[in-house]
This record gives sequence, C-alpha cells and structure tokens, in this order.
Amino acid sequence: MRPKRLWAWRIARALMRVVLRIVLKLDLSGVSRIPDEGAVALVSNHVNSIDSVLAYTIQDRYVKGMTAMETYRRPGFNIFAWAAEAIPVERGAPDRPAIRACVQALQHGQALYIAPEGTRSHDGRLQPGKAGITLILLRAGTQIPIYPLGFVGLEDFWPNLRHLRRTPARVVVGEPFWLDPPEGHVRREVRDEMIDEIMIQIARLLPPKNHGVYAGRLDEMPRYLRFTPPEA
Repeated sequence: MRPKRLWAWRIARALMRVVLRIVLKLDLSGVSRIPDEGAVALVSNHVNSIDSVLAYTIQDRYVKGMTAMETYRRPGFNIFAWAAEAIPVERGAPDRPAIRACVQALQHGQALYIAPEGTRSHDGRLQPGKAGITLILLRAGTQIPIYPLGFVGLEDFWPNLRHLRRTPARVVVGEPFWLDPPEGHVRREVRDEMIDEIMIQIARLLPPKNHGVYAGRLDEMPRYLRFTPPEA
C-alpha cells in the first residue's frame, strides 16, 4: 500500500539523515537483513526520541510506526510524524484504533516499527515490554518476520548535545524470528511470556549495562518464538 504522503516522507527522511550525521557518530550493523519489500515488524528498545527517528531513517523503505499523541504537538517532531503518517497512540489505555491501524499496515505489506516498552527509558536500561504489542503481531499473522533492533549509546545523546558534542551510537539489526503461539485462544499469561521472549531478543543486541529488567535472562530458551520461517 503506497503511503499518501510519500513525497513528504522522502523529504523529511533526507533532512533527518543530514541532522543525524551532524549530531551522531553512527555505526550500523545488520541493516541489510531487513527486506526491501513485504510485511515486516521491527521491534526495539526505546531510549529517547532519537531511536524512533533512526528506525525510520536507517533504510530506504517506508516504515510505518506508532507515536504518542503528544508527538504531534512537539515542534520539529510533529512535522516528521505527519510526513511519516505515524499512528497516534493514547497512553495508558487500550487504543483499539491504533491496534487496528498497525494490523492493517502489516496486512498491506508494510514495515511496522514498534517499541514494546511503550515509554522512553532515558538511561538506556530495558524496561518491561507491554504484552499488548503481541495483539498486533498475532492478529497480523504469525507468518510475518520480526526483526529485533538494538540502539546503543543514545542515553548519552542529550547530555552530549548540551555540550555540543557528537554522540557515538550504534544500531544493530538482529536475525528475524516468528511468533509460534499455542493452538486456539492465546491467554494473557502466554502473551506476557511471549513479550518477555521478544524483549530478550532485543537485549541480546545490547551491552550488559543496558539489559535492565532482562539482566540474567539472555540464556532462556523461548517457548513461543521460532527462528525458521513458517511453512507457507
């Protein structure tokens, strides 16, 4: 499905890439793993506003994503959100229209970016993932590959910017995986375990100091993820 404001998106992306080159010393790893077309879900840690911008700009394909309602009221970020047609989300309550829009994006073959923590950590340490994210992924279909993204070093961005220093930052894209839920209705307890397994895949891309609530859990074997494509 072609975005309505693709022209605006391309301009905004080009401008943001210039800005990011000025403020970051950026190292990219594994970005070529993300396919140029077809439905994919991108999931990452959420340190601050910069990681969301990076998720949209590290590749050439259009990326759909969610953003808090207030982003549309923040100067600069509101223009980028408008150009990207980011899906506004109401914090603190189930947002069915946002969930439906995300599912539709995947069903129409787009790339969808999700930050499962929901809120920014600021210090770079992982917070618990929100189980509601699994509703989007399950409803869109278990045949859709999920790519974990790790943003490293962004917790230093705002302090460095105040001192007019560039921030060394790294973006790591891991190997894809797929949801492998049990037959029938997926209970909340299963979705809680599922989101933890997703977050652990993100944690594996980060240095130990950023593992947060998932510290010591990286060796756990997932029950509800698979690492080979499901049969068509």
